[in-house]
Amino acid sequence: MSYAMPRDVKPLTDQECKVIKLIAQGKTNREIAYDMGLASSTVKHYVRSICQKLRVPNRTAAAIRYYRDLDA
Repeated sequence: MSYAMPRDVKPLTDQECKVIKLIAQGKTNREIAYDMGLASSTVKHYVRSICQKLRVPNRTAAAIRYYRDLDA
Protein backbone atom coordinates (compact mmCIF):
# COMPACT_ATOMS: atom_id res chain seq x y z
CA MET A 1 0.00 0.00 0.00
CA SER A 2 1.97 3.00 -1.20
CA TYR A 3 1.36 6.47 0.13
CA ALA A 4 -0.62 8.66 -2.29
CA MET A 5 1.40 11.85 -2.51
CA PRO A 6 0.35 15.22 -3.80
CA ARG A 7 1.25 15.67 -7.47
CA ASP A 8 4.40 17.68 -6.76
CA VAL A 9 6.25 14.72 -5.17
CA LYS A 10 6.95 11.07 -5.95
CA PRO A 11 4.98 8.38 -4.08
CA LEU A 12 6.60 6.46 -1.24
CA THR A 13 7.11 2.72 -1.55
CA ASP A 14 5.57 0.30 0.94
CA GLN A 15 8.92 -0.02 2.75
CA GLU A 16 9.32 3.76 2.91
CA CYS A 17 5.81 4.04 4.37
CA LYS A 18 6.76 1.56 7.09
CA VAL A 19 9.93 3.52 7.83
CA ILE A 20 8.15 6.89 8.01
CA LYS A 21 5.57 5.48 10.41
CA LEU A 22 8.35 4.23 12.69
CA ILE A 23 10.10 7.60 12.45
CA ALA A 24 6.86 9.25 13.54
CA GLN A 25 6.83 6.93 16.56
CA GLY A 26 10.20 8.39 17.54
CA LYS A 27 12.32 5.37 16.64
CA THR A 28 15.98 5.73 15.70
CA ASN A 29 17.46 4.29 12.51
CA ARG A 30 18.98 1.48 14.57
CA GLU A 31 15.60 0.63 16.15
CA ILE A 32 13.87 0.77 12.77
CA ALA A 33 16.53 -1.52 11.29
CA TYR A 34 16.02 -4.02 14.12
CA ASP A 35 12.21 -3.89 13.87
CA MET A 36 12.24 -4.38 10.10
CA GLY A 37 15.14 -6.84 9.92
CA LEU A 38 17.27 -4.47 7.85
CA ALA A 39 20.78 -3.07 8.03
CA SER A 40 21.11 0.42 9.53
CA SER A 41 22.61 1.59 6.25
CA THR A 42 19.48 0.44 4.41
CA VAL A 43 17.30 2.44 6.78
CA LYS A 44 19.54 5.49 6.24
CA HIS A 45 19.02 5.06 2.51
CA TYR A 46 15.24 4.90 2.99
CA VAL A 47 15.26 8.02 5.18
CA ARG A 48 17.31 9.92 2.60
CA SER A 49 14.96 8.80 -0.17
CA ILE A 50 11.88 9.75 1.85
CA CYS A 51 13.25 13.23 2.55
CA GLN A 52 14.06 13.74 -1.13
CA LYS A 53 10.64 12.55 -2.27
CA LEU A 54 8.80 14.68 0.28
CA ARG A 55 11.13 17.61 -0.36
CA VAL A 56 11.94 18.12 3.30
CA PRO A 57 15.27 18.68 5.06
CA ASN A 58 15.05 16.03 7.79
CA ARG A 59 13.23 13.02 9.22
CA THR A 60 11.09 15.08 11.61
CA ALA A 61 9.80 17.25 8.79
CA ALA A 62 9.19 14.10 6.74
CA ALA A 63 6.99 12.58 9.45
CA ILE A 64 5.03 15.82 9.82
CA ARG A 65 4.49 16.12 6.07
CA TYR A 66 3.51 12.47 5.72
CA TYR A 67 0.79 12.69 8.35
CA ARG A 68 -0.37 16.15 7.25
CA ASP A 69 -0.81 14.89 3.69
CA LEU A 70 -2.65 11.77 4.89
CA ASP A 71 -5.23 14.01 6.56
CA ALA A 72 -5.63 16.17 3.45
